Amino acid sequence: MRILIATLLLLGCSAALAGTPLPDTPHIVASGQGKATAKPDTARITFQFEQRAPQPLPAKQAVDTAVNRLLAGLDAYGVADDDITASSLDASEDIDYDDDGRRTSQGFVAARSVTMLLKDVDRLNDFLDAGLAAGAHGIGGIEFESSRKEALREQARHEAVSDARAKAAEMAAAFGARLGAVYSIGSLDSRYGDQYGATTLDRVEVSGSRTRPGRYLQPEVAYTERVSAVFELQR
Repeated sequence: MRILIATLLLLGCSAALAGTPLPDTPHIVASGQGKATAKPDTARITFQFEQRAPQPLPAKQAVDTAVNRLLAGLDAYGVADDDITASSLDASEDIDYDDDGRRTSQGFVAARSVTMLLKDVDRLNDFLDAGLAAGAHGIGGIEFESSRKEALREQARHEAVSDARAKAAEMAAAFGARLGAVYSIGSLDSRYGDQYGATTLDRVEVSGSRTRPGRYLQPEVAYTERVSAVFELQR
């Protein structure tokens, strides 16, 4: 029983660090992890826009025109307004200094980023071309997702709960005790990631180009859930 108490105290310290409430009665703390994977069927893309001008207003107007040109063509790709974030704007003077510390203005720079959800990944290459043709100066990132992500997270959560309970029961049995009721449950974190690392743009084809269309790896995306739980022990 001394070994059991020592083990419980050690586990209790881990739970305390995680902020999980602990009972005064004999107990055991266990954490579990679950993961659900799927092939992605959507992609979240961020386009970056930047324009320069001698004054801030023309720079802003130029970058707004390019963004509006992109937004005007999104209906053709089935992108809904709720799937677009285009509220950012950064306008500032580009200042340079010579070796003597003298200030020189290089004009004004206006920059915006637009993030949107494309629900047909088979059209990803054409969609990237359209964004660049509209005036985007760069692609800030592509994140593959699954339209079933909520169901996948729920599946991963159930697996995490089962994993935590199984670990707790195994540990309790090893010390001659039986698992009792759940005292408290705490979710540690939720994670998302693809199975092959970051997406790399190996080629971008702009409108009118004779180069071969870009090909993009569609990785398997994974949704991971981790939970912790405190179980009472029966002797």
